[in-house]
Amino acid sequence: MSRSSDSCGQWLPGFRVLKPSFEWRRLGGTRASSASVEGFALIDVLVGLALVGVISSLMIVFLGQARTMMRIEKATEMQMEVDAASRFLETAISRAEPLPLSKSSPENVIYLSGEPARIEFNGVQAIGFSSSALREIAISLGGEDQAEDILTIDQKPRRGSDSSRSTENQSVRLIAGVTAVKFEYLDGSPGASLWSDSWSAQRRLPAAVRFTISVDRDGAAYSSAGFARLELADTQAQPTN
Repeated sequence: MSRSSDSCGQWLPGFRVLKPSFEWRRLGGTRASSASVEGFALIDVLVGLALVGVISSLMIVFLGQARTMMRIEKATEMQMEVDAASRFLETAISRAEPLPLSKSSPENVIYLSGEPARIEFNGVQAIGFSSSALREIAISLGGEDQAEDILTIDQKPRRGSDSSRSTENQSVRLIAGVTAVKFEYLDGSPGASLWSDSWSAQRRLPAAVRFTISVDRDGAAYSSAGFARLELADTQAQPTN
């Protein structure tokens, strides 16, 4: 009985010793499980932050490309506007009529007056939708009562025109933001095929006119060149008033 008691006494203390050890392992296992859960949550946060960074980088690249495309589109539209102005001037100048300007005199009959930044000639312009009239046309930078950076076309009714179908002097804005315009004139007479910065030959039109238009818009520079061959340069016209 005493042996049994001793043996039980020896076993029970051992059991009591093993029980705390078992509880410690169980608690240790619980702590390990909690640590693994916390570690998994941290990984999720890191992965989420990485995804946000990648998406942000893609958005920055996309927005940068969008801005670049908008700038290219705007520059293309502006260049097209400058080119359209050049084509319009080509058409108008090429149809210059061999008729005296209003500032001509019997001793000095001029069909076309040309300077580096201004050209004057007579031409037929559309009036309304179904009619046209002869006008004295002046193309210059600034023009009459216009800002200095606007290329304008001033039209004046010729003397002797029908007053009922004519209007007062008209100033049309062709394009704004112009920093410079330069006209050059080609003398097509035999032995004088040279370009000059001015034209004041009597009773003759130049064989051709070339010009450049320079425009500065929103800090960007644009340029367009034009060439107009005068269709009636070789026509011999009688002076008229």
